[in-house]
Amino acid sequence: MNIDNKMINDLARQMGLSTQDPTSIKIAEKRAEQYMNKSDDELVHEILKLKESMKRDRAAFEKQMAAIKALGSIMKGEQKARLQKILELLES
Repeated sequence: MNIDNKMINDLARQMGLSTQDPTSIKIAEKRAEQYMNKSDDELVHEILKLKESMKRDRAAFEKQMAAIKALGSIMKGEQKARLQKILELLES
């Protein structure tokens, strides 16, 4: 997957993160680390919990979904297929 700085900054902005604030970057890194060693079943459970939280604010949900969908443009093959499954879980 080829990701340049512009793509990273665009995705960060879509997710509401400041690309100029090192603290925001550290927070994003820590969040990612929390999920690195989880199984697919554990991740699905976390996604379903997140879905309920996200749907409480429809505008925020739509913004977050757009950011997640944007990730698909930089993915290929199995990654893209897994992202599609996540999107289906979130949209159902």
